[in-house]
Amino acid sequence: MNARHACGLAFLALALISAPGAAGRTASGRGSAFRIAPRAEAGPDLTAGLDSTLPDWPSRVIKITVTVKNIGDRPCPKSVCEVLIRNARPPRQTIRRIKKTVRALDAGDQFAFTFSVKLGLGLFEIEAAADRAKKITEPDEQNNKARITIAGR
Repeated sequence: MNARHACGLAFLALALISAPGAAGRTASGRGSAFRIAPRAEAGPDLTAGLDSTLPDWPSRVIKITVTVKNIGDRPCPKSVCEVLIRNARPPRQTIRRIKKTVRALDAGDQFAFTFSVKLGLGLFEIEAAADRAKKITEPDEQNNKARITIAGR
């Protein structure tokens, strides 16, 4: 590296450190261009997952497996998972509603349940929502739902 490049890099570093609004406090108390991100809020964090078989012809029965996981770093108390089966096209009326009690989950633990449903012709949307009523305080409430679309034949 020549003197010209070294001077340019030093200027760039100085510009980053002294940029308006960029200076934050580090753990040592010195100003810096990089802020220390606050630690993510600790607690349980539920996620929902869905899987299904293909419709079994001629009976058109499918098996749906719902998995609720606690990806948080704290245990989660008992909760409820709600599964809705709806028409995927307007009018999107709910055809079936299933509520399942989910046992208390330790951090990293999961709970799965399977049920069968007979579908008619058309497209169907299946949505699973862990803790739909938001009774459990979680750092991320956006990952509580899973949705798949299945074509009944």
